[in-house]
Amino acid sequence: MKWPLLFATILLFSFGCKKEKDKKNNYQTSIFNWLNAEEDIISLEIKGDLNHLFVARHEADHYHPASIKIVRGDSLLQFDMELSRRGVTRKKICDFPPIKLKFPKSALKTKGFSSLNNYKLVTHCMEGEDDLVLKEYLIYKLFNQLTEKSFRVKLAKIRYIDDNGKVPDDIHFGFLIEGNKELANRLDGKLVDPEKSKITSVDKEQYKKMVLFQYMIANTDWNLSKGHNIKWVQTSSSEVPTPIPYDFDYCGLVNAPYAIPHPQIPIKNVRQRYLQWRGKSKEELKPICKKITANKAAFIEACQKFTNLTDTSKAEMISFLETFFEEAEQETFL
Repeated sequence: MKWPLLFATILLFSFGCKKEKDKKNNYQTSIFNWLNAEEDIISLEIKGDLNHLFVARHEADHYHPASIKIVRGDSLLQFDMELSRRGVTRKKICDFPPIKLKFPKSALKTKGFSSLNNYKLVTHCMEGEDDLVLKEYLIYKLFNQLTEKSFRVKLAKIRYIDDNGKVPDDIHFGFLIEGNKELANRLDGKLVDPEKSKITSVDKEQYKKMVLFQYMIANTDWNLSKGHNIKWVQTSSSEVPTPIPYDFDYCGLVNAPYAIPHPQIPIKNVRQRYLQWRGKSKEELKPICKKITANKAAFIEACQKFTNLTDTSKAEMISFLETFFEEAEQETFL
């Protein structure tokens, strides 16, 4: 090998190693990863002109200055940051819309964090409906038990303070969702845009898990081909992209008062299960179904031990999950 070619090869290898190291460091040193380092619930105080979140709901969303105080155990962090409304349906119908948080990269770097700075915050929709938020949070945690190819979440008790006093100070449950890039970095992959990439095949095992999990929680608010409530990640260990679901508020397990099935889905309400399977045969689902049913005790225990949820809501969730496991044992949907 000639020296110039050898040097170029070494340089290319070094650059590749650095890139992979940077990706790994990005999620390991992210502020979200820091928040997840302890299991306890965190406390957030979000302060700003919160009235911007509620006016002109049908206009384009814009970021507005705000500040955030984060308490994790004995640690306290404060940032000036920006927030914006997000979402589609919830943004229009909820008294309090979902939020996007954008931290300044320079401030994150100063405190030793990576530049990953955009996070979704799932908020309460209506006054007195914190249990709906907690149910959706718990669903993310159940999917985490099935696969690492899932969005991590962090539960928070949030105090909202409006600078102008137009929005009453209030405290509610909410949860942060792992950022899209952070998810991809953690899985040693990259995000795939379904509109730009013609996806013709998928990670079959993940797809089967997702289909059955969505059936278990009675969620039909997703679409694989359109990427609706699905993020695609191409990992280095697979030749095909992996579908990762999110947004479970329309599922029967949450049973939000505003949730209705899509008109093209042949069910009358979201408590009815419908299997959105596009494979060749349902026989393919049986091995995965057994793996999911093997998690029955863990799923029930997770509901029982979730102390922030009311006893009534826990009982409702457990009862609804039990109906799935009864179906699974009898293989009535396979």
